[in-house]
Amino acid sequence: MKKSTNKTKKQFSNPRVRKQFQTTPLQFKGETNDQPSLTVPDLTLTIKQLLVNHSRGIQSDVSHNEPMYFDTEIPIIDDITDLDAFRQDLKAREKALSLKIKQENDKHIADQAKKLTDHQNALKEQTEKQTPVKNENL
Repeated sequence: MKKSTNKTKKQFSNPRVRKQFQTTPLQFKGETNDQPSLTVPDLTLTIKQLLVNHSRGIQSDVSHNEPMYFDTEIPIIDDITDLDAFRQDLKAREKALSLKIKQENDKHIADQAKKLTDHQNALKEQTEKQTPVKNENL
C-alpha cells in the first residue's frame, strides 16, 4: 500500500515573470518621489515658438554638439606588423605633439614673466619719479 501525500503547488500572489497567455497584469509596488521638483516654471517654449525663433535667427539656450573631424585617416590593417608600425607612428606623433605643447607653454610662461617684470619696473620708475628727493645742505 502506498502512502498518499497531499502535494500543493506554491501560488505566488505577485508573479515576477509574465507568460504568453497570462491575462492578469503584473502587480508592481512602484516607488514614490519624495524629492522637490527642480523645474523652473514658465521657461518652456512650444515647438512653434522654437521654429519661429530659429527662422528669425534668435538663439536659444539649447546646446549643440559640434562634430569633430580629423586629418588622419584610420587605415585598414590586415597584418599584425602593420598594426605595430601604426602604433609606433601614433606614439611618435604623440611625443612630438606633447613636446610642441610643452615648448609653447614654456614660451607663454616666459612671455608672461617678461611682461610682469616690465610692469614691475615701470611701476618702480613711476613711484621713484613721484617721490621728490630732498636736498638738504648742512
